[in-house]
Amino acid sequence: MNVIVIGATSGIGRAVAEIYIRQGHRVGITGRRETLLQEIASLAPEGAVFPKAFDVSGEDAALRLAGLVEAMGGVDVCLYSSGYGHTNTVLEPSLELGQIDVNAKGFVRCAAWLFNYWAGHGLKGHLAVISSVASILPLGVCPAYSATKKFEAFYAQTLRQLAVIRNADIRITVIKPGFVDTDFIHGRHFPMTIRKEKAAVKIVRAIKRNKKTAVIDGRWAALGVLMRMIPSPLWNWSGRFFRPYKDMF
Repeated sequence: MNVIVIGATSGIGRAVAEIYIRQGHRVGITGRRETLLQEIASLAPEGAVFPKAFDVSGEDAALRLAGLVEAMGGVDVCLYSSGYGHTNTVLEPSLELGQIDVNAKGFVRCAAWLFNYWAGHGLKGHLAVISSVASILPLGVCPAYSATKKFEAFYAQTLRQLAVIRNADIRITVIKPGFVDTDFIHGRHFPMTIRKEKAAVKIVRAIKRNKKTAVIDGRWAALGVLMRMIPSPLWNWSGRFFRPYKDMF
């Protein structure tokens, strides 16, 4: 199977890529840091890994992705793992817009190209995206992060229906992790934090099982059910409890 992990240089993306490599798949890996991509490739059997350095926020991202797919001879599964977040209670525009460029615009560039590639050639494909439990309810401490993760989840769901409209054999999986011990949380300790290796195993399993949505892990899935039941006025009022976490990322 040909798998591409977009955003594979660190964190969840790298952990997922390493699982697919160990399973014997041909894996394309992308990211901005060429040295880290080459490091991953050097640890794998020759010809098993296809590194491609590019920035998803660049206008040429889709063209770069197309080049990777061509080099691999096609793609069966793609995980969009690129993304980052900041708390931004002062609403610094550059922080907000930077997250929109990567989490939202970058996802659209890659997802739209992949969808049209599979649909246009009558191919079977599977697109997965790492959203977040932050997409369930808006988080005032990190407005752009929460909003872009909601965007990713919703956009992916529209592609699921679009596949039906265009009679395309394309599957969509939305991954919603809770806190994961990556550079994203900078070593800080938060409740129900998951090891990235454990999260990666669950993500690969969710993709294999063709899950439409997978909250990582079960504890967060249960909490997510409760979060959806909270009335908006109560959730807004609860913002006072987030004050100590204004600078958590």
